[in-house]
Amino acid sequence: MIKVEASTTKLDPTPLIVWAKLICCSLFGIGFFLVPFTYDGSWTIVLGVVSNFFVSLLGDNMKYFTCSIFILGAILSAIYNLTPHSFAIRLPHSRRLMASHWSWTVLTLIGGVTAAMTLFQVGPEWITSKETGVTAYIDVAGAIFMLIGLGCFFLPFLTDYGLLDFVGTLLQKGFQKFFNLPGRATIDTLASWVGSSSIAVVMTNYQYMQGYYSARESAVIATNFSVVSIPFVLLTSQVAGIEQYFLPLYGTMFGICILCAVITPRLPPLSSFKDEYFEGQEKQLNEDVDSGESRLIVASRRAITTAKRAPSPVQSMKKGFWSMFDIYLMMMPAAMAIEFLTLSVYYNTSIMQMISYPAYLLLELLNVPQAEMAAPGMFIGLLDQFVPTIIAGSIADPFTKFILAGLSITQLIFFAETAILIMRSAIPLTIMQLIAIFAIRTVIAFPILYGMAHLLF
Repeated sequence: MIKVEASTTKLDPTPLIVWAKLICCSLFGIGFFLVPFTYDGSWTIVLGVVSNFFVSLLGDNMKYFTCSIFILGAILSAIYNLTPHSFAIRLPHSRRLMASHWSWTVLTLIGGVTAAMTLFQVGPEWITSKETGVTAYIDVAGAIFMLIGLGCFFLPFLTDYGLLDFVGTLLQKGFQKFFNLPGRATIDTLASWVGSSSIAVVMTNYQYMQGYYSARESAVIATNFSVVSIPFVLLTSQVAGIEQYFLPLYGTMFGICILCAVITPRLPPLSSFKDEYFEGQEKQLNEDVDSGESRLIVASRRAITTAKRAPSPVQSMKKGFWSMFDIYLMMMPAAMAIEFLTLSVYYNTSIMQMISYPAYLLLELLNVPQAEMAAPGMFIGLLDQFVPTIIAGSIADPFTKFILAGLSITQLIFFAETAILIMRSAIPLTIMQLIAIFAIRTVIAFPILYGMAHLLF
C-alpha cells in the first residue's frame, strides 16, 4: 500500500521511460485483450484472431502438438513426483514441476497415457473416440492451448505496468459499498477477467495468508470474483457454435456475476464466515484516502510506482513464457484428464442422465428445446467447466446452446481447476460448501439466461 500525504497536489516528476512503459504497454494489453470488434461477421478480440490463425496454420498437425505436451507432462510428472524426494528437488525447475498433491500426479499420468492412446488410436473406443479422447485432447485442447498460451505470454502487459493499480484504486469505493469488500479485490477480479480464474484464486489465497483479507473476504472473492476470462468466454461461444452472440453472452455473464456477488455472500454458507484473519494475524490493510486527496492522483501515483519497478517488455514476455510453461505441463494435463473422464462417463454410461432427470423435467416444463440432451449440462459443470459447452456444441438449437454456454461461464465452481485450487489453499472452504455455492449460483443464473435466450431467439 502506498501512502500518499494529504498535501500532495500533483504528481512528482516521472522519467519519460516510466510513462512510456505505463501508457504504451498498458495500451497494448488493452488492445490485445479487451477491445471487441467484428471479424468475418463475428465479434472477437485480437487474441481470438491470432489464436485462430495459429490453429488454422497447424491444421491437422495440432494433435501432435497437444498430445505431445500431455505425454511430456506425464513423463516429467513421473520423474519429479515418483522418484525419491531428495533426488527430485535437485532436478531443474523442481519448484515448477513438482505437484503439491498426489491427485495431480495421478491425473497427469492418466492424461498422458490416454492422450497417447488417442493420438495413435490404440486401445478401446471409449478412450480414443471422437466424443471422448479426440474432443478432450485434440479439438478442445488445441483451441485452449492457443488461447491460454498466447494469453499467458502477453498477460504481463496488462498486469505489470500499472493499469490494474490505476483501475483498482478508482473502483475502490464501489467495491466497498456494493460488496462489502476491500477495493484491493478489484485487482483479483480484473486479473481473472483478463487472465484466468486460477490466477485470481492464487492471488486471493496469497493476500489472505498475508493478512490483507479476512476468512470471509477471501471466501467471497474466491467463489464470486474469480470469474472466467474474456478469452475463455470467446472460446466458449466458438465451441458452443454461437460466436455471433459473443457480446450478449459476455454481457449476460457480467450481469449474472454481479448479481451473484451481491446475493451469494448473504446466504449460507458464505454468510457464516467471520472476519477472522489467517492464523490470528492482525488486519494489514488500510485503503483510506486522506481527506481532500484526489483519488485520481492516488490512482495515478500507484500506477506510476508499479511502472517504475516493472521489467522491460522483453523480460515480461519471458515471465509470460514461464507462466505458459507451468500451465501447459502442470495444469492442462490434469484439467483435460478430468474433462476426458467426464466425457467418458457422459457418453458411455447413463449415470449423468439418471442424475439429471429432475433437471430434464424442469427443462421440459419450460419448453427448452432438446431438453434431454441439455439436462446433464445443468450440473456437470461442477466437474469440468468446459463440458457443458461441449454438450452445447452438439445441440442444434441456439436457444439451448446459449443457456448451457452461459451456465458454464457463470457457475464458476468446477473441480477441474478452481475448486481444487481453493481446497489446496489456506482459504477455509470445504467440498460441501463449494457444492452449495455452485448450486446457489446455478439457481440465480438459469432464469436470467432463460429470459435472455427468449429475447435473442
